[in-house]
Amino acid sequence: MKFRCCRDTDRAPLSAQRRKEIHLYRFYLNGIKNEYHLEELAREFLANDEFEIIPVDFHEGFSPRLTDKSYLLNGEKDADLDGVKRELYRILSNLTGITPEWGILTGVRPLKLAFSVYDRCGDIAQTMETMAQKYLLHPDKIELLRRILNYQLSYMERPGTDSLSLYIHIPFCPTRCSYCSFASSVATSEEIAEYLEFLLREVEYTGAKFRKMGQLVESVYFGGGTPTTLEADQLGRLVDAIQSAFQLDLSRIEFTIEAGRPDTITRDKLEQIHEKGVNRISINPQSMNPQTLREIGREHSPEDIREAFRTAAAMGFRIINSDVIAGLPGETPDDFKNTLEELVSLGANNITVHTLSVKRGSKLKEQDPEYYRRDTENVRTMLKFSEEFLTAHGFEPYYIYRQKHQMGSFENVGYCKPEAHSVYNVRIMEEKQTIIGLGAGAIGKRYYPESDRLERIPNVGNSAIYKERFDEMLLRKNNYWEDRDGN
Repeated sequence: MKFRCCRDTDRAPLSAQRRKEIHLYRFYLNGIKNEYHLEELAREFLANDEFEIIPVDFHEGFSPRLTDKSYLLNGEKDADLDGVKRELYRILSNLTGITPEWGILTGVRPLKLAFSVYDRCGDIAQTMETMAQKYLLHPDKIELLRRILNYQLSYMERPGTDSLSLYIHIPFCPTRCSYCSFASSVATSEEIAEYLEFLLREVEYTGAKFRKMGQLVESVYFGGGTPTTLEADQLGRLVDAIQSAFQLDLSRIEFTIEAGRPDTITRDKLEQIHEKGVNRISINPQSMNPQTLREIGREHSPEDIREAFRTAAAMGFRIINSDVIAGLPGETPDDFKNTLEELVSLGANNITVHTLSVKRGSKLKEQDPEYYRRDTENVRTMLKFSEEFLTAHGFEPYYIYRQKHQMGSFENVGYCKPEAHSVYNVRIMEEKQTIIGLGAGAIGKRYYPESDRLERIPNVGNSAIYKERFDEMLLRKNNYWEDRDGN
């Protein structure tokens, strides 16, 4: 009999009384070897030290000796993995009183799963019925998926097999937010300038490679970090280099730059990128509450956000996205409500509502490891308000993803006015397109349509190591692609 202890991770909160009652549950997994997915589901209900998943293989007529805290899963050995997950979900719901709204789903891309069902049946209603019955989703999540699926079918084409997107990573920020664990750092102007020279070389090399392959670039996305830590002329050089290396007609593609932190946005920078052809920017306040901004380590003010919006609106950017986070330390539902109301009044036509994810490596995780277990009901209230308020103001949900260690095991949802969606955001979630990653910390993904699979092509994450190992990295990336173009 194989024994495997569970890994350290987060879980949904339990009442104090409930925690006194629970000691250690054992679940014997009969005839199915992949216990990882069952462990992930169990963590929606119980802490790491409150359960064990034990793979076994009992023949007919044999079973373990069960106590009041042990259960045999798949006793008849006739269920598939989803069937066993449903069995475990029902047991744990009865034990804890917890009913996760995403049912037995623990993955980060629920819409990708819904699309796979839709592609088989071709009917939205039937797709949603399958999602509800097979995965035990709450009616609210079924309706959310239905709306997103309907939006994408109505307003977006599926990616062509010869299309790709570009992701360019700028791994620098003015300061580090308390909840952030991304590969980014605070750097001097000299370090940023040196990094840019290496990045421009990678752009030129990669562009020459892909020009020979004849693929079509559908979208370009500058992320980070904070891309607007670059100066105006540096941003202009980088946009020009991308356009030249990949021979892009910027009037025909989506081109996004995360302006991100309002304290890095200037009129010169916005003028530069708008004149070059960038048509979508992100201004990401996360909150309009000055106390919250100080708490999470942001040095800008709400007035900085307002000024950034006024400047961007005057430039005529087609899409202005804003990110907000539900569950930030000290935030109340009223604070969150005020933030959303002001962003809509400022003219954001694309808003992504994130649920706070307390990640390993973040300052928040170090300072308060138990934070994610609190305020679940407040976060639920915030998310419900965002859906109702944004819908009332003409927004539709158009993409969705989930993260590990999210408060309440909820989700992140992108909302937009009709046709103000982000093509790149949809492509990165549906995983049906090649993504070329450029820069330190960028992760490319090569898509193989004939087998419907992706292969990750990561760059090194640290900007200093990126420069040290630059030639080695180019050679390795070249080897990933050489069998596609034969050179």
